[in-house]
Amino acid sequence: MNEILIILFTPLLAGVLAWAFDFRGVREVIGLIGAAVPLAYLVKLYPAVIEKPVDYALTVGGFTLQFQLGTMSWYFAAVASLVGLAMAFGLVATSRSGYDWLFALMSFTGVLGVFLSQDFIGFFLLWELMTFASFMMVLKRNRHESLKYFVLSVIGAYAMLLAIGILYARTGALDFETIRQALIIDVSLGTIGKGETILLFTLFLTAFGVKAGAVPLHVWAPGAYSETDQSYTAFFSGALSKAGVYGILLIYMLMGYKLYAELGTFHGHLTFAYVIAWIGAITVVVASFLAVLQEDIRKLFAYSSVGQVGYILLAFGVGSPLGFAGGLFHVLSHAIFKGLFWLVTAAIILQTGRTRFRDMGGLAEKMPFTFAMGLIAVLSLAGIPPMAGFASKWLIYEAAIQAHMPLVAGAIFLGSGLAFAYVVRFLYGVWFGQRPSELEDVKEAPLPLLLAMTILAIPNLVFGVAPGVVTGYINRILMGDVVGGDYYRLVTQTGTYNALLVSTALVIGLAIAGLVYLYGAKARRVPVTDTYQSGNPVTEEFNLSIRRNFYRPLAEALEFWLRYSWDRFYERLAKLSEDFADALRQAFYNGNVQSYSWYLAIVLLILALWGVL
Repeated sequence: MNEILIILFTPLLAGVLAWAFDFRGVREVIGLIGAAVPLAYLVKLYPAVIEKPVDYALTVGGFTLQFQLGTMSWYFAAVASLVGLAMAFGLVATSRSGYDWLFALMSFTGVLGVFLSQDFIGFFLLWELMTFASFMMVLKRNRHESLKYFVLSVIGAYAMLLAIGILYARTGALDFETIRQALIIDVSLGTIGKGETILLFTLFLTAFGVKAGAVPLHVWAPGAYSETDQSYTAFFSGALSKAGVYGILLIYMLMGYKLYAELGTFHGHLTFAYVIAWIGAITVVVASFLAVLQEDIRKLFAYSSVGQVGYILLAFGVGSPLGFAGGLFHVLSHAIFKGLFWLVTAAIILQTGRTRFRDMGGLAEKMPFTFAMGLIAVLSLAGIPPMAGFASKWLIYEAAIQAHMPLVAGAIFLGSGLAFAYVVRFLYGVWFGQRPSELEDVKEAPLPLLLAMTILAIPNLVFGVAPGVVTGYINRILMGDVVGGDYYRLVTQTGTYNALLVSTALVIGLAIAGLVYLYGAKARRVPVTDTYQSGNPVTEEFNLSIRRNFYRPLAEALEFWLRYSWDRFYERLAKLSEDFADALRQAFYNGNVQSYSWYLAIVLLILALWGVL
């Protein structure tokens, strides 16, 4: 059997078997094997992919589906498979049904198919498989949020289908390479005009923007990410959102030259790329502000997930080789630190049954390993060296500066500041300070969940200290030495980052701090319950304010803007559509046979005038 076929369909097959043999222990073993096989085969095929792309064609119902493992598709598939394996270990601890394994692994197959497809038939079918499976995961726990996700996904699917139809009508092809060549030739022929080009760009941007969770199409993400098994959300946020990001790259690959020819430049930047950059910048800022204001850790990280994907869109929108390098690096770093965050969240909920800041505190003493994993995720998300998150964000900063986009660069800095604000609250509000008496019996997370966290924590550290391992491969994708240096140094035209030097300085600093703590001034160990605020002992009635409306002053400052909500806008739009449809129904579906006869006569007349009859 072809290896690409094994990579694609092993998770789906394992999901079906885990659902069919829904017995404790059996489904978990099957699920883990199904999640591990794609990563193992991707590692095996790495040397071959470096030499030349690996192709495979599958004929189904008269249609030939083309798949390819090239340098870029391998990269995206490897990122998804790493997070997928971590998700599977997490599900061992948090899931109790074959239903979860079926649809979690089904979405795994779907996202791998999206990355490996080389034609729009397979791309669209596997895109829909991925969407259906993730919808079923949300539906099990929250019908309202699943409906929101379904509606936005349908809008995105129809937008993509319409764009594919237009391309097929104009080019006569569905495979990516033929479409790309046809659009390049059409720059000279002018068969596809400016208006149609803009329409295609808008349709694809809508379809891929929905899956990426870009503002204003993000409204499904906070609820969907929150209202499902948090181990699965590690994959939902860390891997499935990258399908939308991959789609943005597909726009560049298929239509980039045509869009440049038709739309030109704006202030020295590609016009269509400038639009993508600003969508990313707005997504970063809006989602980060909303994350800061959340009182539920699930909603906080849901909005954070949206904001962090905004960095990737922003980087791709810069449109330079360095921007693509930074965006591709952040595809990896976001997947591993956000996936780690969701696994930490899964552990917290599993062990405490709580999700709100006001109900937590002092858990570092009870869950030390989970706390250490959470700290790694915090440092990486906040962009603090020597974690992978810093290296990728540093490249994005450099790209924005080189491209002379100061406002976009400002959005990056503002987003990073806001990210630091909400992760600090997560650190203190959940792990430190006063611990509620109800949490005195909390234990460390189960071993499978700890293994899941470790799978994602290790690359956060390794690729942070040795970012050149990632940029070296990204240079292969971009076919040039976009980022210089070695394993430990990143070198661009405007700066150098030495991760090894920073790591060494950090270790020395921590060692000095430890020596001061051990041999310096005498310290008295106190329990977490021996805590004071403004000279008052902290009690259940007088608790630390960081857990209760800590950023309320910010909410008051933003009160004017918070009056406006995309959720409320879409809800009102849906209500207007429903009322309009109901009015049409009452007007036309009135039970009068004579009216129906007139409708039929009118339709036949129109068809006759068009020459159909």
